[in-house]
Amino acid sequence: MNIFELIGHIFLNSMIPIFILIGIGFILDRKFKLDLYTLSKLNFYILLPTFVFRAMYEAKFTSGTLEIVFCALVVLILNSVLSGIVGKIQGYDVAKIATLKNCVMFNNVGNMGIALAIFVFTNVPYIIDGATPYADLGLVSVVSIMIIQTITSNTYGFYQAGAGRLSTRDALNVVFHMPMVYAIPLALLCQLLPFDLHGLFFFAPLKIFANAFVGVAMIALGVQINRTPLNFFKSDVMLATSLRLIVSPLIAAIITILFIMFYGPMHPIAAQTIVITYSVPTAINMALIAIEMKNNPEYATQVVMGTTILSAVTMPLFITIAYYLFPLY
Repeated sequence: MNIFELIGHIFLNSMIPIFILIGIGFILDRKFKLDLYTLSKLNFYILLPTFVFRAMYEAKFTSGTLEIVFCALVVLILNSVLSGIVGKIQGYDVAKIATLKNCVMFNNVGNMGIALAIFVFTNVPYIIDGATPYADLGLVSVVSIMIIQTITSNTYGFYQAGAGRLSTRDALNVVFHMPMVYAIPLALLCQLLPFDLHGLFFFAPLKIFANAFVGVAMIALGVQINRTPLNFFKSDVMLATSLRLIVSPLIAAIITILFIMFYGPMHPIAAQTIVITYSVPTAINMALIAIEMKNNPEYATQVVMGTTILSAVTMPLFITIAYYLFPLY
């Protein structure tokens, strides 16, 4: 499969479904003027916690998970530092710097990353004698990074979004009133239980809510887009887009190379996954958090849309770069 086929496949199977869901929200709001406040509360208090609980409860960790988590955390911190410096150089106020940092730090691995990993590691050149031996490791690697992204974006991301608007105490109060904070440790504790939760009565409605999250989140984003004059070619939006789609995966590649040089070998699939995952566009949740916290929601929405559209070009490039940086043989 050449790079042009890869771009086309990613756009058709990852981008188009997202745009369809966003478009539905856009059209519904045009016709009925949906209540964005209600959609936001539904997402953050019911759908997102159940989605994350199920994902974390069902995650299967390996001995290499800690290596991936370490690299993912280092990249996350460097993205925060770099975007903070860039924001100050640009003269942004505290609130806008916080939104920029959220948009650069947190990516859409939960919605796009897993589907992308499944596609990449089940196609040429990862097919060996008709089998896909790297699919499971690729998926586990993505889930490991998704957990880090989910925990930090829905705790620190919320806290950060309150910067410039709320006191530290008030921002923390908002964070600890979010069910997400409790869903994460609860899921990890449930993994230690000597029985499977899937057969219990409450897991069926939990799955229904979890399955609804992506659709409702996309519709909410479509509503926000309908109310936002979109122009993601503005300089501030393109700056954030460049940091998210180009600089972040380059940082991920450098950190992974340094880790291998100074610590020891890492499985090539795990190394490739770190780079690929950090090439994914800004998390849709960052627009939803900006809406919830009333912190530059238009700017966040434009960054989400800009990175989502332009990633159709940049992601295949970094998938190719990762393959040659960390070869299987």
